[in-house]
This record gives sequence, C-alpha cells and structure tokens, in this order.
Amino acid sequence: MIEIRENTLDNEKELRSLDSTLKKTTSFMKKVKLLSASTVPQLIEELSKLNLSKFVEEMASGIIETKLKLSDIPKVTELCLAISAKYSNFSEQIAGEFKRVLPVKKSDKIANVAKLRVDIIFLAELCLCGVFNEKEGLQVLGAVLSYLIQTDKTEFVNVGLLATVSRAVGWQIANIIPIPLTDDVETVEIKEGDLSVSSALSDDQKKSIRELFKSYYDSLYSKTEKVCSARNKAMKKVKRQERVRGDAADEEKTKLNDLQTELDTLRKMASEIARATGVQMKPLKEEASDDEEDEAANLEMGRQIAEGEIKMWNDEETKAFYEDLIDLRLMVPKDLYKESEQRTLSKAKMAERIEDIDVENINEAGAVDGKRNSIQRADSEKETSPEESNIQTVLKEVTDSSEDRGVNKWQKFVLDLDHLVSKYSTDKAAEYFVSNLNNKGCRKRLVKLMVDPPPTRIDVVPFYARLIATLENVMPDLTTEIVTQLLEKFRGFLQQKSSAAYDIKVERKMVCVMMIAELMKFGVVSRAEGLSCLRQLVYDLRGHSVEMTATFMESGGLYLYRHTESHAKMKRLLEVVKAKRERMKDQRQTMLIDNAYFTCLPPEDSKEERLRLKLDEEDTPMKRFIRHIILDINEDSIEVFLKCFRRLDWSDPEISDYAIRYLSSTWLLPINNLQHVASAIAGLCNLEHFQWIGMAVIDATIETIRISLENPGSFNQWAHSAAVYLAELYSFELCDEDLILQVLYQIISYPEPENSWKDLHRIRMVCAVLEIVREFFEKGSGTVKLRYFMTYFHRYYFTKKEAWDQETAPEQQLGSSPDTSENEIIPDVQTSFPYEVEFAYTEICRRFRKKKSSPYRWPRNLKEAQDAVRRIEKKFKGELKEIAGDLSDIEDTTSSAQKDLNVIEEDDEDEYGENRDSDMEDEDSEEERQKGFTETNVVTKEEDDDFQRELDRMMGEGFRQTAAPAVAPQYDVTLPAAAKNRFNRNIKFAENTKAESSFSRSIEFDDDEPKSSNAVSTDRHEQSRVTLMIRGKANKPSLKTVNIDDDSLQEKWKQEKAREEQERADMKRLTLGQHRRIELEEEKALLAQLNNSRKGNAKKNPPRPKFPKPHLEGEW
Repeated sequence: MIEIRENTLDNEKELRSLDSTLKKTTSFMKKVKLLSASTVPQLIEELSKLNLSKFVEEMASGIIETKLKLSDIPKVTELCLAISAKYSNFSEQIAGEFKRVLPVKKSDKIANVAKLRVDIIFLAELCLCGVFNEKEGLQVLGAVLSYLIQTDKTEFVNVGLLATVSRAVGWQIANIIPIPLTDDVETVEIKEGDLSVSSALSDDQKKSIRELFKSYYDSLYSKTEKVCSARNKAMKKVKRQERVRGDAADEEKTKLNDLQTELDTLRKMASEIARATGVQMKPLKEEASDDEEDEAANLEMGRQIAEGEIKMWNDEETKAFYEDLIDLRLMVPKDLYKESEQRTLSKAKMAERIEDIDVENINEAGAVDGKRNSIQRADSEKETSPEESNIQTVLKEVTDSSEDRGVNKWQKFVLDLDHLVSKYSTDKAAEYFVSNLNNKGCRKRLVKLMVDPPPTRIDVVPFYARLIATLENVMPDLTTEIVTQLLEKFRGFLQQKSSAAYDIKVERKMVCVMMIAELMKFGVVSRAEGLSCLRQLVYDLRGHSVEMTATFMESGGLYLYRHTESHAKMKRLLEVVKAKRERMKDQRQTMLIDNAYFTCLPPEDSKEERLRLKLDEEDTPMKRFIRHIILDINEDSIEVFLKCFRRLDWSDPEISDYAIRYLSSTWLLPINNLQHVASAIAGLCNLEHFQWIGMAVIDATIETIRISLENPGSFNQWAHSAAVYLAELYSFELCDEDLILQVLYQIISYPEPENSWKDLHRIRMVCAVLEIVREFFEKGSGTVKLRYFMTYFHRYYFTKKEAWDQETAPEQQLGSSPDTSENEIIPDVQTSFPYEVEFAYTEICRRFRKKKSSPYRWPRNLKEAQDAVRRIEKKFKGELKEIAGDLSDIEDTTSSAQKDLNVIEEDDEDEYGENRDSDMEDEDSEEERQKGFTETNVVTKEEDDDFQRELDRMMGEGFRQTAAPAVAPQYDVTLPAAAKNRFNRNIKFAENTKAESSFSRSIEFDDDEPKSSNAVSTDRHEQSRVTLMIRGKANKPSLKTVNIDDDSLQEKWKQEKAREEQERADMKRLTLGQHRRIELEEEKALLAQLNNSRKGNAKKNPPRPKFPKPHLEGEW
C-alpha cells in the first residue's frame, strides 16, 4: 500500500483528462456512502477513471459517517490510501472529520461505543499506512486515547473498548503483546524480534501510548484492591456477628453482598485489561477473618497441650495449688453453713464470652510521655505519713466496737491470715472461719479485708485467693461481694483523672489487679473478665498502668496465654504490649514490661526456641565435639586439634560437611584465633589424605566475601573475619598471591549501591588484609603487583572520602555557621571523615613506604590517584599492543620461512638412525615453537623467593671457581679406513629425493657369507640389525652385525634396566626419609622456641614470624 502512495498522480493535466461527468461522480459518491469490504475493489477501479477533485471533502465525510465493521477496515484503508495518493488534500479532510466525530475534550460525550471502537482502530490503521502526514493523525489518535483514559479513572466503563483497541493494534502503536483470554489456548512461541515493526511511530511515541494503557490498568487495579479490602472487613464483621449472636444483621449481609458483586466485576475488568495490555495481574490479598485465625491458634495450643509439648502449669505443685480445692461441705457440719449456703445476691457482672472482648485498635492510644510519668511518679512517691496496716485497722474496729465472745476468735483468725504460707494453712483457715466465724458481721469484715489486702504483703495474695475460692461453695454471697467490689475498685482506678490517679499509692493498685488475676486462676473471676481488665490497662499504657499491667501479666498472663480459649486474644495483647514497649523512655518501666512479657511467653514457647530445641535433637555428640575443638582452639591446643581431626571419620559426608562448615565459619571465633585455625589447616594439608580440606575452606571463605559484596550491609562482620582468615591462610602458604590480589581487586571494584558514601567497610577489609600479607610482598614479583593494586586502592579511598565530604558539607556549614543560636538543634550526624578509617589507611601507606628517600609517593587527593591509575593503564595498553605486534610478526616470519626453505634430508644412514633423528628433530622443533610462544605471551614469575636466592648463590659460586680444561677422551680403537668412506653422509634436497626410493644404505659385514644388497633390503623389513665395532684378531678393529630382535638380548636389556630403576628408587626413598627426619627435628625445635617466647607475654598479641610454617604433628 505504501507503493501506491509513492506513485502519486496529482497532476492537473491527467485529472483533466479523466471523466468528470456529474452522473458518474454522483453514482460514485452514493457507493462511497454505502461502503463495505466487498465494494472497495470496484471503487478503486472507478477512482482511477474519474476526476473527483471537487468531491474530496464529501468522500472523507462519507467514509467517516459509514458504519463499518472491524472486518471492513483493511479494505477501506486501501481505498483511503488510493484516494490520498491521487488527491493530496484528502488526508487533511479526513483528519478534520475524525476530529469532528471523535471525543477529544472533557465536555464531549460518547454516543455510540461500538462505532467509536471501529473509528479508533480505523484511525490507527490510517496512521500506520501513511495516509496522514507526520503529525496529523497521531495527534488525533493520542487525543482520543488520552480522553478515554483520563476521564475514566473512577467508573472504568471504557475497559472493553480499550481492550479491543489494544488487541487489534497494540503491537503496531505501542509494542504491546496481548495475552490470550484463556489459558488453554494453543500458542506458538514468537520472539519480539520476529515481529514486524512499523516505522510510522517513533519509539518515544509508542512508549507514551504504552504508558497511557499502563496507567489505566494501575488505576483499575488500585480500585480493585480497595474494594477487596472493604469486602474483607465486611466479611470479618459478618462472621464475628454470626459467632457471637448466632446471625448477622441484614444490613451487614447486604453490604457484604454488594461489595462482593462489585469486587467480582472489577476483578473481571482488571483481568481483561491486563491480558489485553500484556501484563500479568497480581493476585489480590484474600485475608482470612480474625475469627478463623483465632480458632486456628486456639486449636494449635490445644494440640500442643494434649500432646504434652506445653503444660498449663509449670509444675505439679502449682497445678495442685490452683486445682485441688477442698470441699468444706464434707468437713464441716451442715448446720454451720446452712444459712450462708443460700445465695441471696445475683452474680457479679462480668464478661462471660471471650469472643466479645475486642482487642483491635488498642495500639493507637497509650503514647508514653516519659518525662511526665517520671515527674508524677516522683510526686506520688513522696514521703507520706505511714499508713496503718489494714489488718491492724480491722483488729481495732473489732476491739472497740465489740465485746462478744467471738472477738478473740476473730483476732486469732486475722493474725493467722498474716502468716499464710502454704496450701495446708490456707485450708485450715477456711475451715476455722466456717466453723467459728460464719456470721454476718464476720463475713462483712472478711469482705473488707479481702478487697483491700495489705499493700506490703503481696506474697499472701495467692493464699487469700485460695481462701476465697474455698469458701465459695458454702458462702456464695461472700465471693460475689468480694469480686464485685474488686472490679468496681479496679474500674475506679482507671476512671480517675490524671491528677487524682497519682494520689493513691501504686502498691494498692498493684495488689488489686493481682487479686483479680489470682481469682481468675481459681475460676472465681472469668477469663473473659480477666482479658477485659488487661485490655483496659494496655489501652492506656502509661503512668501507674505500666506497673498494674506488669503485675497482672506476671500473675495471670501465662494462664491466659496457655488456655485454649483465651490464647489467641492474649497473643494479640502481648504483641500490642511489645509494640508499646518500644516507645517507652523510662528504663525502669521498660524493664518491668520485659520481665512481664517473658513471664507470659517463656523462651520455650517461642518459635525460635522450638527451632533451637529441634536443632539440639539433631546435634550429635560428634558434632558437639567438632564444634568444641574448633571454637576453643588456641596456640597451645593446635597439636591436639591435629590429632583429633586426623581421627575423624572423613568418609562420612555428614561429619566432613559439618567440619568444613565450622572451619569456614570465621565469625564464630575471636579474630586473634584465626591464625591458629589457619596454622592447623596448614598442618592437615601437609598430610597425604587431607590436602582437599584447605581448598574447601578457601572456597567457602571466598564465597562468604562474595555474598557480603552482593548484599551490602548484611554480612559485614562475616566478610571482615573471612578476609582476615583468607590472609592468614595465605601466610601459611595455602593459597598463592594471585588469589589474594584477585580478592582485593574484587573488594574495591564490585558495584555498590548509589547512596553508599557512608559504607566504609570495604576500606577496613582491605587494610586488615594488607596488614597481614604486607610482609610477604616486600620482595619478589609480588611487590610490583601489590604496588599496582595500591594505586587502584588509593583511587577508591579518595573517591569515598570526597563523596563523604560532599554529602556532609551542608551539616558542616550548619554547625560552623556563626548565626546558629544556642537553642537551635543541630542534627546528630558525624560530619568529619571517620578517624579510625583514615588512620588505618595512613598506617598501611606508611608501612609500605619505609624509605623516606623513595622516589615513589602516594597520592594526596583524588586527582592524583586518578592520574596514577591512568598512567598505569596507558603503560599496559602500550605493552599489550607491542605483544600483539610481535605475535603477528612471528606468524608472518614463520609462514614465509616455510614457503622459501626446503626440507633438508640426510643420506647414507640406516633407517633406525634416520627415524630416531627425525623424531628428535620434530620434538625439538615442537619444543622450540612452544617455548617461543610461551616466552612471547607469558611473563616468567618467581613463585618461590627462597629457590631464587639459592640459585643465585650457586651460580655465583660456580663463576668464582676456575674452570678445569676439558680433556679429550683417549680411544685405543680406531675405525677401519675402509668403513669410514661408507659412513660418510651426503646432504641432498627434497627435489632430489623424490626420484629416489631411499637415500641411505646399510652396510653389513659378515665374515662367512656376505649378502647381496637385495637380500639386505628384504631382510631389513623383517628384522632390526645394528653394526658393532669389536676387537678382532691381533687387537684389530672389526665390524659385526647384531640382530636386536633376539629375545635373549632383549630380556637381558630389560633385566638390567629394571635393576637400575630399583636401585634408583631405593636411593630416592632413603634420601627423602633422611630429609624428612631432619625437617621434623628442625620444625619441633622452632615450635619449642616460639612457644617459649610467647608464654612470656601471653596477654599481648603473639608476634607473627616473618616466614611462618605450618604446624606438623609428625609422620602419618
């Protein structure tokens, strides 16, 4: 279709030559208004014959007003392309028609959605086919898409329309690849590069359109999430009402149904637009209701109690104290409690259902004002007049107002209450009260005493609670009165104003809540009421409420947490208490809450502790032994370490993996002990079957460093210890210098997050490694390599320092500004570069540069460091270019030499000598080529400085000695003259050898039967013979032919060779054994000397030997 556009016929002369009669043009325009895919070919044919220059605007209007189908768009596009190719003003006219019918303003309304869908796709096709100029159609397309998306961010009625447009032309206008509507559709995998890309729209234009569709989907998904959250809340509310009341209100059910219907609709639309735009829709969060979570938590607690994992009571004695109550009706005659047994008062008003206790939204209140609380607490704890004990007050009232016979009995009973110390004494007091004091007056006095226990004797409160619970069977009114007054008193404490709340001593409040908690454990107060009281305390956790909450949790918190009915609610309250504890400023209150929290939730009930116990079950004695000898290693226990580790069962994968893991867990040991572990590993690696341990430990250590670099800030301490450990392993020759330098380069070159100017951990790591390995790089080839690394390290250090200075410059100016007032708060930010980092860096630089007259100077700023790096890189780039040039020259020289020179071959020699010499020449030439290539590409490195030193010394001694003149050997046997001429060699070139079948001859001498040349040639192929010169008669030399294929000769030669090999092996074994014994003796003497020198200064760090060697336990 583009080719049609290029073949323009906009020529007035040609148009004038075409038919422009009114009849034909009118007929053509009628057909245009009835446009369809089937009529397009006929219209294109008529268009080439008619002059319709006066009907261009009418054609554009007719095409736009025609109700097209999606299937008609390709054909109609061809027609528009043909019209625009013939009439240049057609694109402008049809663009104006599109602006007229398409909604592009906020005030425009959509009349027909189906026609709008077809018009948008039709407009996009015209833009892609080039009917419009550069910006005519794109502006209209962008405007209509912006209108549909921006004006539909709340109702989302255009989802279907936009989804259809995206599926039809999404790839051409926005590079969108739609997802099939159903997952079971057969698909073909096609890469994006295989799809044709339209050049009508630029990449920026496609990106803008794609962002429009994405913003529409994001808005729809956000609304779907909000409706889903509202649905979840409504569902929770309905389920809660059904559990509490048996059925939910009709309004709540209707609201839930409406939200569910809206959610289903939005979810369907979001899925449709997501698939159309090629986006995977994220799953919505379907939250379970609180009741379901509570029920699951309660069932889990019940299972643990039933299986014995958790016990309700800490021990059997406590269980007996709270559950085994005596029945006074079996111990006291009925006449003594007949009157009090009848209930005359209704039960105390308490919460009976735990489900009714709402523990939500209690974390919003209760912000702790530490300063105000401390001041008010100090005012409340001022010296006041000592109050009389409540027991003494009761005794006075009885003495002053009563003279009956029960006075002495009451006094005895009250005094006994002050000395309740066991379950037995409490039961005896209850029996005594029913037997001797069961009257109305004494019961009133007991109620008053139990409601207000002595504040200084909280130790007797549990026994008072047992007394009340024991009397409940025979005196229900007494128990009801006590509980009612206690709850009223508790609510009164909470309802007091802040000014009056501190007039009462906190001890009275604490003893009140403790009494309620103890009665709850005996079943006198319901668990629901106990949770309600604790909830009220936690809601406003400040002031005296902190002490009251801690007291309640210590007394009854564990009981509520481990009971199956109240476990879930108590667990939430504990989470709220823990969250509010973080906002407390008073250290004393924080300690109180911590103690109370861990009383309710002991460590054995936490997930971490259960996991630890599970790991303890898998912790075998062998694993504990391995962990012990590794973590407790020191200078004196290295020999023990070696002996124990040699005796481990290394064939067991579990034991070997566990040992390697702990040998690599450097962060578990003090950093000063890492050298001892490295020394022990070096000792193991010197043994024959344990050399793999060092490699495994080094791999794990390097992996730890790499993981810390990939996760900055998470494993800094691990990485620091691993780097020090790797340096210690290097000092014991378990790894080479190239590995150390590779790790150092990786530390300073691994990418860091953008805002990481505060992270100076890598500088500390490098300084720690260099502090250990520095002395080993003072000589040899490693000195130059380390100097190159230091150049890059300087640049990294000054880059960090300059970033630090730039980031902290505003704070430095703020702190040093003279306009800063004294009362103005200056942010607590460290502005100066950390001193310890700068000191470590300068100390490393100072130790590397010992000579002050050294011409090499360290950089002083970032610019100098960068210049030094550029000089090094420039130098190495030049050397690489030279090496590349030399290689090309060598290749050219070799190829030319092979073309110019001929092969030199020798004559007059037997085949055995010929083959042997040619093989040796081939090997020599191959070795020379490999040697030349190696010398050209590989720089020789000295891996052992000791060896180099010894070699230099031996060479120097050799040069100083006077060379003895060479003495020519004296031979008393001369070669016969007749044979000399036959053994002369003639040199011939390749072209002469082509015509000859052979260029050497074999000469054989036989005293009896000389053979002909043909026989010799034939026999040469059958057996191998050599000619030997021997002494003949009269000591004259003679030649004799020997057959080397003789079996007896070969057997003797093999026996002689085997004897020589055996003698050589025996000598080697003796020499190595002697050398080994001498080395062990020297090593033990060195260890004894080092141990004696270190024991004198045990408190200080042991000095490091200049060339440390691994510790050896002895021969295997």
